[in-house]
Formats: sequence, structure tokens, C-alpha cells
Amino acid sequence: MRYHDKLKQYNTKRKREKQMAFQFKVDADELKGPQPVPAGVYTVRLKGFKPKLSKKGDTTNLNPQVEICDNPLFEGKPLFTSLNSAIPSFINDFCHSFGLPMDNQLGEGGLDPQLPGDWDGDETDPSTWKYTGPLLGRTAQWEVVEGTYQGKPKNEIRCFICTVPNCASEYPDIRHSTNMVRE
Repeated sequence: MRYHDKLKQYNTKRKREKQMAFQFKVDADELKGPQPVPAGVYTVRLKGFKPKLSKKGDTTNLNPQVEICDNPLFEGKPLFTSLNSAIPSFINDFCHSFGLPMDNQLGEGGLDPQLPGDWDGDETDPSTWKYTGPLLGRTAQWEVVEGTYQGKPKNEIRCFICTVPNCASEYPDIRHSTNMVRE
């Protein structure tokens, strides 16, 4: 074989090897994302928040990071909810599900109720915010249902179950949501 032919054969082989170096097999089911858990009431633990601006940029999604605990079949499985700042009643229900009232729960002094704890970071960029406070590591009870998004199955939170002691008598003006699922 002549040098030129041998070099051409070598280069063709190297091209194939380079192309193949980045090929890998992925099970199609893995690309579908995590499968939802069956509908029911689950105990969840708050690990933190990943806040970011909403798509419109005029509100903030707190994006709590929670995982199922106390369930051997789904231990550690994440559940997702956005908690948009434009829906303070959902944020209140979220906080109450962990057994804590909001700071300034009654809105005294014209100030809005807030999640207990502190947020550090650039106040103009929610993605830099870091939460420190009593909600971290706490557990809550959430009712979960199965829904769909763009034709794919997903979980939705129907309601956060309030565990604040004497909530109805301490905060008679609060009405907890019993169905947060959009129809």
C-alpha cells in the first residue's frame, strides 16, 4: 500500500474514532424525566430555595427544594412547586405546612407577612438569594396529585396541610387553599 493510501486510511479511521468518542447510549425512558409519585399525602423536608425571576420578570419564583421523607418507596424523591411572590396566600400556606406562622403574620404596621428567616444576596437578582431560617430541615405534609404538562405526567401540589397549632383561632382571617391545581 502506498504511503498516501495508508495515510488516507489512517485519517479516516481517526475521524471515526473521534466521532465515536462522544457517542453514548441513553435509555429513552431516562430522557423522559422523573416519573411522578402516586397521588397521596407525603411528608417532605425543605432543603432550601432556588429563587429566580418569573418569565415576565415582574415577580419572583422561590422554587423551594424539597424531598419526600418517611416513605421507603419514594425516600429522597424531589417534589416541585414554584411559590410565586404574586400569590402570597400560597406562600402563607407553604409556611404553615411546616408548622410556623409567617413573620408579621397579621400584617401589622402596614407591612406584608414574610417567610420567617433571612435572605442574603443581591436584592435585584433573586438567583443570588440564599435563605437562612427556621424552615430549613423542617418537615411538612403536602397533598400531591398527578397531572400533565405538555402531554407528560407530572406531580402537582393540591394543598399544603397546615400544622400551625391553633391556626384557625389565632389567625381567623386566614383561609388555607384546598385546591391549588390549575384546571
